[in-house]
Amino acid sequence: MNNTEHSAPQGDDSGRAQVFRAAGLVASLALLSRVLGLGREIVVRQYLGVTTLEATAFDIAGRFPEAIFLIVAGGAIGSAFIPTFTAYFSRDDEAGGWRLFSAVANLVTIITTIVSVLVMIFAAPFVTFFYAENIALEPALLPLTVYLMRIMLLSPIIFGVSGIIMAALNARQHFLLPAVAPSLYNVGIIIGGIVGAWAGQGDPLDTAVGLAWGMVAGALGHLLVQLPALRGRNARYSPVLSLHDPGVRQVVRLMGPRVLGLSFSEINKFVILFLTGTMALGTLPALNAAFRILIMPQGILGQALGIAAFPTLATLAARSAHREMRHILSDSLRLILFLGLPATVLLIMLAEPYVTILFERGLFDAEATMLVAAALRFYAIGLIALTAIEVIARAFYALSDTLTPVLIGGAQILAMWVLSLWFRNVVFPALGLLPLGGLALGFSVSNLIEVGLLLWLLRGRLGGLNGRSLLSGLARMGLASLAMAAAIGGVLLWLPEAATWSRAVIGTAAGGAVYLLVSQLLRVEEWRRFAGILARRLPGRRV
Repeated sequence: MNNTEHSAPQGDDSGRAQVFRAAGLVASLALLSRVLGLGREIVVRQYLGVTTLEATAFDIAGRFPEAIFLIVAGGAIGSAFIPTFTAYFSRDDEAGGWRLFSAVANLVTIITTIVSVLVMIFAAPFVTFFYAENIALEPALLPLTVYLMRIMLLSPIIFGVSGIIMAALNARQHFLLPAVAPSLYNVGIIIGGIVGAWAGQGDPLDTAVGLAWGMVAGALGHLLVQLPALRGRNARYSPVLSLHDPGVRQVVRLMGPRVLGLSFSEINKFVILFLTGTMALGTLPALNAAFRILIMPQGILGQALGIAAFPTLATLAARSAHREMRHILSDSLRLILFLGLPATVLLIMLAEPYVTILFERGLFDAEATMLVAAALRFYAIGLIALTAIEVIARAFYALSDTLTPVLIGGAQILAMWVLSLWFRNVVFPALGLLPLGGLALGFSVSNLIEVGLLLWLLRGRLGGLNGRSLLSGLARMGLASLAMAAAIGGVLLWLPEAATWSRAVIGTAAGGAVYLLVSQLLRVEEWRRFAGILARRLPGRRV
């Protein structure tokens, strides 16, 4: 076979190896975090269900604190802070780097505190704006949602500090404890829910309050676990706050478009929140539960590659090493395709068995399973796009271009709004499908559009994207995925009355085996690499 498909200059090897070693570590811990995140969702749905008043109140309340964190202190910090912070160390100005860290940490804490307090004050009008129709039908929904939200709004203040610490550690090539932190957040919520359910003897109201306080405890754990690594990097904190400092101004300048971009991303979720406000009470919890399943593979792969690749991409971009950037991006996108395509097939074809096994207990009944599975199938269509965005967007940030993803994100919001309304109100009723699936499909298709536009623009910036390699890989992996779908379909026809566990396990195993076999027959490069790694790790084999 011709092996030129993935050939790269020898000089690329160290950078690419560094990225994938870091990605492996982050992916392993991301898997733990996503498993715990799924466990958190299982606890929430067991004790709150989907169609209960408490379930909807909890899901609405959580939307606002999450948005504050992500917009003000989340991804905006990493994309703006890491390149600026790294530049100080590249100039051997360690003291200046940690002075920048202190100033930005203080600024973020002040901003998150002010914003959180303001949302606490105006919580009732916010909730009423989005859910006026449901509140009119269920007046108790408003005070409960406001009460839960005010508890949860303590967490963004803590996350503000934690977010800047995470960015600093990633910039210094320390990924372990920052990758552990999300797991502790999920553990806090799980414990809070269990304690609330125990104290209230299963009362959904007490469970919801316990879950809200669990979010605060989890945020505190997210912060505290990273402090030892910060001390290990000889970090120095000082109570400085200067908007005139060149480094701070650079971070703010880079953050501006990124904050706007994340605001667009959060608008997506608020669009869904607004659209579900006129639908049946359990629609939002069902969509959230389905999305929780979706982001498990997305987080393991997309976020791991994105976080691990960003410092290396930033370094290469600073050297204008566009050729090396193309190779890293091409390898990352091919890996996303190799793992994302079979995951998509599994989630679409085995949605109902998966949801039944994961959630159907306690207050989560067969009706809830039907709702969540319907949403999951259409969310899964956008899995690869949602995963790829994590890497593609960071390539733009590495090039100090935070504006382009913002503009494309704005187009994606408009596309999602239009498509969601069209699917929900026209297409899905005509086909006899549940309307909530239309919202999920609108989200998925709009993300596919966003990825296409970003790749087209990035291709121009980097002088190409190894397009032949990507298209060749896509064709081969696509054929393997079709064979996988046929195998799963055969299992479902063969075992129509079998137990849910049997259909899920046998379908997954048969589909996975066929995918790997066909990938091997078609000489998919990624399968050969994985097989080689596995072979080297077997007993008796030398590395």
